[in-house]
Amino acid sequence: MARPARAFLAAIVLAALFWPTEFAAAAPATQVQPAPGDGFTFFAETGHNLGFAFKRYYEANGGLNTFGLPISEPFVEDGLRVQYFERARFELHSGSRVALSRVGSMLTEGRNEPSFQWIGSDPGGERRYVAQSGHTLGGAFAAFWDTRGGVGLFGFPISEEFVETGADGAPRLVQYFERARFELAQAPDGSAAVLLGLIGRELLDRRPAAQAAQAPAQPLQLLGRATTSFRTSGADRRTNVERAAAMFDGVVVEAGQEHSFLSGGDFSEAAGFVEGYGIIGGKLEKVIGGGLCQVSTTLFRAVSNAGLEVTRRVGHTYVVYFYENILGFDATVFAPGLDFRWRNDTGAPVTLTAITNLQNATVTFELWGVPTGRTVAYQGPLTRNVVKPGQPIWQFDPTLPPGAKRQLVHGRPGMDVTLIRTVSGPDGAVLRTDRYVTRYRAWDDYYLYGPGVIPPAGVKIAAAAKP
Repeated sequence: MARPARAFLAAIVLAALFWPTEFAAAAPATQVQPAPGDGFTFFAETGHNLGFAFKRYYEANGGLNTFGLPISEPFVEDGLRVQYFERARFELHSGSRVALSRVGSMLTEGRNEPSFQWIGSDPGGERRYVAQSGHTLGGAFAAFWDTRGGVGLFGFPISEEFVETGADGAPRLVQYFERARFELAQAPDGSAAVLLGLIGRELLDRRPAAQAAQAPAQPLQLLGRATTSFRTSGADRRTNVERAAAMFDGVVVEAGQEHSFLSGGDFSEAAGFVEGYGIIGGKLEKVIGGGLCQVSTTLFRAVSNAGLEVTRRVGHTYVVYFYENILGFDATVFAPGLDFRWRNDTGAPVTLTAITNLQNATVTFELWGVPTGRTVAYQGPLTRNVVKPGQPIWQFDPTLPPGAKRQLVHGRPGMDVTLIRTVSGPDGAVLRTDRYVTRYRAWDDYYLYGPGVIPPAGVKIAAAAKP
C-alpha cells in the first residue's frame, strides 16, 4: 500500500472543513429499526434470494424471461462468487462487475460432432458467417440473438443449428452459444418461438459440490443501515469515497467470521486513489486520498445499528463535521495497525452493500442476513471535559493568488464523549451493552495565506506549505 499512513490521516484532516461547531445533546435511549430496503428479492418458487450486483444485472438484462429463476444462493466456486439460475450462472468480479459464465462452452466441451466443427470461411448463402467463432447464424435464432442481447449477453455461436434430443426424450432444433443454448419450440398459436435452454440447471446437476447451494433459504432481511454525507468535500475526496465504498459492495461475511476494514482492498495510488491536501505535522502537504474514514465510519454505524459484535473501533482524534450529527459514533482507520473490525455473530452469512450517491454526496451501507429479531438502543452521546480550541494557525501557501487567504479548518472544542449501545434479543433479553468512548482533542482554526498577506498578531505560524 503506497504511503498508507498519510492516506488515512488525510481522511481525518480533510473532513473537518468549513462548518461551525454543533454539539449533539445527550438523548434518551432510542430504538433502531431498519427501514424496508430493496437489496434482495426472495423467489418463493425456488426458495432463493437475489440481491445487489446480481439483482441489478438480472433486472437490466431481461430478468425472468432471460435467465429464469434463481436455483441457488450465491456461493464461492472456481475462486469466484457465483449464483446459478435456470438458464445461466452469474459471476461476480472485482469492482462489483457481473459476467455470465460460459456455460454453453462448459457443457459442450469435447463435443466434436459435425455441427461443432469450425467453418474456416464464409460458406455463402442466406446465413450470416461469424468469423470469430467459425459458425453461422440464420432464421429465428439470428433474429433472437440480434434483438435480445447479441454477443454481449450470449457470446458467439459455437455450433450450427442441429436436432438434439432433450432430457424429456423429445427432439428439438438447437444452437449452442458460449453462454446460452437456443431452442426452437412451438408457441400456442402454432408459430415458432425461440426459448433459452435450462443450461444453468444442467451445469449445476453436473457439479455435486455446488448442489448444497440449492437448498432452499430463508428470505433475507435488512439488518442495519447507515448513511453519512460528504457534501462539502472536494473532487478528490469524493473520488476516494466512491472508490473505497465500491470495494465493500457485495462482500459476504460468513457466520462467525471477523471482518477487517483494512483487509477490504488496496487503498493506494496504484488502485486509483488520488491525492488531496491534508495537514501533516502542523503543515499542509499533498497526501494520498482522504475519505476512507468516511467509509469506515458509515460501515461502523451500519454494523452497530444491526446489533452485530464490534471487536475493534477507535474514534477520531478530532471532532469531524461529517459525523457531528452523532458525536462519538465514528471509526477511524490508519494503516497498518489502526483498524475497524467486527464479527458476524448471527449464525448465517451477512452481505454488505455500499451505495455512493455523488449527486446527493452521500454514502450508504446496508447489511443483509437471516432475521435475528435483535433491537438496538442508544443512550447519549454524553459529553464532559470540554476544552476550547487554542490559537489559530496560519500557514503560507505559495500556490494561492497574491492577497488570498483560505480557512481550511474551523476549530472544534475537545471533549470526552460516551455513546452507550444496548442490543436485545427477540425476547427482550439484553445480549450486550457496549460503551463507545471517544476522547476528542481541541481542533484549532487553520488558515492558508498567499503572497502579500500578513497574518494577524497572536496566531501560530506553521512552516510554509510545499509548492
